[in-house]
Amino acid sequence: MASKKDREHIRKLREEANALRKAEEAKRRRTRMLTQIGVVAGALLVVAAIVVVAVMAPRWFGKQNVPEASGVVSVPNSEGAQVEVPITIDESGVLVGAEDAPVTIDYYLDFSCGHCKNYHDAFGHEYKTLIGDGEAKVHFHFIRFVNEFGLRAGSAMASTVTHDPSAFFTVMDGIFAVDPSVQVNWNESDYATEMAKLGLATPDVDEEIRDGHYHWWMRNSTQAARDAGVPGTPSVMVDGELLPTLPVDRETLRGLVSGEIAPGDLATVAPEPGAPAPTETE
Repeated sequence: MASKKDREHIRKLREEANALRKAEEAKRRRTRMLTQIGVVAGALLVVAAIVVVAVMAPRWFGKQNVPEASGVVSVPNSEGAQVEVPITIDESGVLVGAEDAPVTIDYYLDFSCGHCKNYHDAFGHEYKTLIGDGEAKVHFHFIRFVNEFGLRAGSAMASTVTHDPSAFFTVMDGIFAVDPSVQVNWNESDYATEMAKLGLATPDVDEEIRDGHYHWWMRNSTQAARDAGVPGTPSVMVDGELLPTLPVDRETLRGLVSGEIAPGDLATVAPEPGAPAPTETE
């Protein structure tokens, strides 16, 4: 028969074994709980990643379409005759004018900018005649600095002009002819309808406009303008030099092109009453 001392020893051993077993079970429970938490957290991360990719993929990866086309477009010269000049549409914008034109004008504009509309309405003809006279080629950069409809309008313009480069000025003039207070409520379908009114609709053009085919190009062009130091719209560069103010009369514009007026001299040229100032970026 076991002695009282032996029984006490056996009891302690059993208690220690039970304590070890309970500790081991608690450890296994913690491990299972941490594993489950890890699985849930991992699943949530996967779901979040899927959502982010679904939302941002069109901007990051999809529809990174760049307009590519070339042809000829008709512009007036200073004598009132219509002449045909080369036009190229690509990643950098719309370049219009003879390849051997001695001066390049970079013209930054935003369809959603009220000042751009006013400047275009008042002075756009002078840029066309410069091109027609062969004195300069103009690189039009369509960007979105003011309102989101500027992006939609620029994308619609690109979709139309890549299919018919000769319609460039018809499209630009037509979009600027619609008041910004109207366009602010337009979606892609409205721009497709407007191109149809201009007689420029085809099934391919219509589909591209409604699909926002060149939204990425517009965003990319906008960022490129910011990187180039463009402060607002409209803005003009002559041979890569940003003008401190806009030329608002024929003599000043042609003086800048001929070199008789330096860009720095514009600071001393008083603008005409009501002349538009560049719209600041957001």
